[in-house]
Amino acid sequence: MSKQIKRRMERLRDLPSFLQRMSTLLDEGYTLSDSIHILLPYHVDHNDYWYKMIEDKLRNGDNIISIFKSFSIPEQYLISIQIAEANGDLAKTLNLIAQQMDFHEKLKKKLTKLLVYPIFLLLFLAAIFVGFRTYFMPNIEQIVNSRTPNDNSNFTISKVFLYFPEILIGCLILITVLSAFIILKIKKQPIHLQLEILTTIPIIGYFFKMHITRQFSRMIGSLLIGGFSLQQTLEILKEQQLNKYLNFLATSIENKIIYGDSFSSAVQLSGYFFPKFQDFIKHGEKSGYLGKEMIIYSDLLEEKLHSTLKTGLSFVQPLFFILIALAIIAAYLSILLPMYNIIEII
Repeated sequence: MSKQIKRRMERLRDLPSFLQRMSTLLDEGYTLSDSIHILLPYHVDHNDYWYKMIEDKLRNGDNIISIFKSFSIPEQYLISIQIAEANGDLAKTLNLIAQQMDFHEKLKKKLTKLLVYPIFLLLFLAAIFVGFRTYFMPNIEQIVNSRTPNDNSNFTISKVFLYFPEILIGCLILITVLSAFIILKIKKQPIHLQLEILTTIPIIGYFFKMHITRQFSRMIGSLLIGGFSLQQTLEILKEQQLNKYLNFLATSIENKIIYGDSFSSAVQLSGYFFPKFQDFIKHGEKSGYLGKEMIIYSDLLEEKLHSTLKTGLSFVQPLFFILIALAIIAAYLSILLPMYNIIEII
């Protein structure tokens, strides 16, 4: 079987909808195996391939994470499924994951839609600039040089302006490459150094703290509501290997608690969480509803994150149009400066 055919077989269409429907079926009392078999024909092209793969996994005693990994669910969501398997709240968790995935897919589509026109316009301007440099500018330069051979200052400036789109595109490519290189370097560092770096970088640190606090709060809250003690909850997070950040944070906080610190104090001392997270924990410890308050705090952070992402997205297209405006100004200057030389000659 060729790799292309295998990839096509392994592709599952509309994953958020698949998880949403599975959540509904689980709520109705269907087993996980029955839910998968009912839904697969509506989301894959090769039923036999999928049925055989799922049956093999179930027959071999693979855990639930192995099955969901085959659906190409991002790892950031698999930890939630593993916790749900422990506390018996899989249906609700799948529904929540479906909503999160749907939001991110819509955000990506909106970003793509916003960028298509300005990127096309920028590339079109670059093509015009290349044509102008190749055909128009040499003729003007030849005319001016035939009259005033020593005056090339305006042409030098014009040529710089005519490379503005390429300079801009080159800068964007350079920033992308540097960002990818920095991310790879950070990933090679020990977990505690990764956390220190990611939480101290301006802007990135703000979003990373919000994201890791949201995840940690939901995991802890879900397990506490599921009937686990705080110590058991931290042990479960320590043992999982899907999210190394949560693994490290659970280990660090458990060590502080062992030495006599309260949960809220341990969170505050770690320095890796979103501001005021420890205040929610203190209130939950006093009220006796720590699990519920952790879930509420996670929901608040998720709403804040979604709102911030939407606001940030609204600035993307105007920013590109500003860059395009600068390119147009550069085009005008590159044309006008040689024209001034011709006017002076005339």
